Amino acid sequence: MKGPRFYFKWIGILVLSLFLLGCVIGRYYEGPKISPEKIKEIKPGITTKEEIISWFGPPQNYISPTIFNQILREFDVTREPLTSYPFANILSYQFNQGNIRALVLVLFNYVEGIVKSDHLVIFFDDNEKVKYYGFYKGTEELR
Repeated sequence: MKGPRFYFKWIGILVLSLFLLGCVIGRYYEGPKISPEKIKEIKPGITTKEEIISWFGPPQNYISPTIFNQILREFDVTREPLTSYPFANILSYQFNQGNIRALVLVLFNYVEGIVKSDHLVIFFDDNEKVKYYGFYKGTEELR
């Protein structure tokens, strides 16, 4: 007959193995949310750059050449604000959202991540009024 030590040993191994197993479910967010209500208020030829910046905040400069900006800053070529450069008539905004799932087992791990983005790009004329804009809502696919 097996004693209590035998059963405690196997119960301990079972409990330890359960601590090695797990699953993870999470969400990922990056950047400011882009309000669809404010996008409806954008009127080409009427809405100004100042209004856009007040509604959506400072733009994310993924369209502007970041290497060019870095060179200008490192070599102190100019101290002009960003709006003085030729590419400053384009403002872009991006919001990323993702769903993450993972299964962690002793000998097998599975991780899946799906990331979608909302993009808003606004072009301005020489008078700093909206010339045209484009909006893509990709995060709806995650719901």
